Amino acid sequence: MARERLRQQPSLPEAFSEVLSDFADLFRKELNLARAEFSSNMSAKLRGMIWLSVAGVLGLAALGLLSGAAVAWINTFEVSLHVAFMLVAAGTAVLAAVAYFAGRTEAKTELSPRRTIDQVKQDIETTKEQLT
Repeated sequence: MARERLRQQPSLPEAFSEVLSDFADLFRKELNLARAEFSSNMSAKLRGMIWLSVAGVLGLAALGLLSGAAVAWINTFEVSLHVAFMLVAAGTAVLAAVAYFAGRTEAKTELSPRRTIDQVKQDIETTKEQLT
C-alpha cells in the first residue's frame, strides 16, 4: 500500500517541471490580462480625449459669444471699446489659467496596469513558497 502511494507521487524533477510549467502558463495568462487591462485603460483615455475635444470646441464658441456680449455690456457704461475688450480679455485669461491647472492635475492618471502587476508579484511569491 505504501509502495503504491510512492509510485503515484511524481518524482522531484517531475514535480519541479510541473510547477515551472504551471508558472509559465500562469505568467502567460497574466500577460494577457495586462494587455486587456491596458487596452481598456487606453480606450477610456481616448473616449475622454474625444469628449474633451468636443467640449473645448463648443466652449470656445460659447466663450466668443459671451465675450462679445460682455464687451457690449461694458461699453454701455460709457467705457471705451478698447478698454472693454481688455477687461474681458483679462477675465478670460484668468479663467484659462484656472482651467489649465485643473486639467493638468486630472491628466496625471496612471496608465500602467496596477492590478495585474500586483497579481504577478503575488504569483511570484506563491511560486517561491511552493519551491521552498
